[in-house]
Amino acid sequence: MSLPARVPAKAVTRKAAVRLACFVTFAVLTCGAFPSSAPAQGDITDSDLDGASRGRSVRVGSVATGQVTTIPLELYVARVLAGEGEPKSSDIAQQVLAVAIRTYSLANTSRHHRDGYDLCDSTHCQVLRQANAMTRRSSLATAGQLLTFEGEPAELFYSASCGGQSEIASEVWPGVSHPYLRSAPDDVHESDVPWDVELSLREVHRALEQAGFKGERLSGVEVESYNASGRVSTLRVAGLQPDVVSGQQFRMALGANRLRSTAFVLKNMGASLRFTGRGYGHGVGLCVIGAGRRAARGENAEAILAHYYPGLKLTRLD
Repeated sequence: MSLPARVPAKAVTRKAAVRLACFVTFAVLTCGAFPSSAPAQGDITDSDLDGASRGRSVRVGSVATGQVTTIPLELYVARVLAGEGEPKSSDIAQQVLAVAIRTYSLANTSRHHRDGYDLCDSTHCQVLRQANAMTRRSSLATAGQLLTFEGEPAELFYSASCGGQSEIASEVWPGVSHPYLRSAPDDVHESDVPWDVELSLREVHRALEQAGFKGERLSGVEVESYNASGRVSTLRVAGLQPDVVSGQQFRMALGANRLRSTAFVLKNMGASLRFTGRGYGHGVGLCVIGAGRRAARGENAEAILAHYYPGLKLTRLD
């Protein structure tokens, strides 16, 4: 499943509103986190998730219609799982993502406060679909569990595929710097097939022009620098002003679904450019495809979360 990149803003946490108890390290688990057996498929209803939410809810704003819908927290997690997860992944992989989704939700409850709701239903926040038996099961199996940093819901992110190396958060969003969002190798991507896309200079010029760049003609594009994760940090766009653009800004201008990540090499083909890359998304934090592969080779949920979010505590809401 192809997943869009996250486009997050600075998280707003709620010290007073979120009470946390029963702290758990990844080495020693208590509170019955991640039970070995979940209810049988089809047994869990939306009402069950409503009850498991214990009065917590998320106000979701529709980007398309502006309608605001209040959804019980655990049902919201199940619906985002349906929108952001891999449909054929295992229960363990789904549970890992459920914890990340719940944590993101609690850390960003005031993100759209000025708009009159908590989170939107687009890739700016988290995408929702109708919950299914698997996503309901995974949400209920992890109900109330989240990751914390210094006693608060952690500001974290996830993407479809890191392509074998995760990204440092500050490389994508300057000013966002956390010790648990670092660049690290992910050894479950050896079989990945690189993606290719070829675009004409005219297409690239038009995209950059729409993003605010000025100039009569784009005469060439070159990678100026790579960052520590091997992704493109800056590019030079000859003939335009400004003539230097960050890799992330360049990707968003061309389209995040077209230029799948900034982990690419660039070849000039005269009147066109060929991009050959790996991964899909910004690559920060949890790698959804990588988590699925780690679960398939026998890693448990706690080990997977510890790999992608080192140093965070797995915690249960009070």
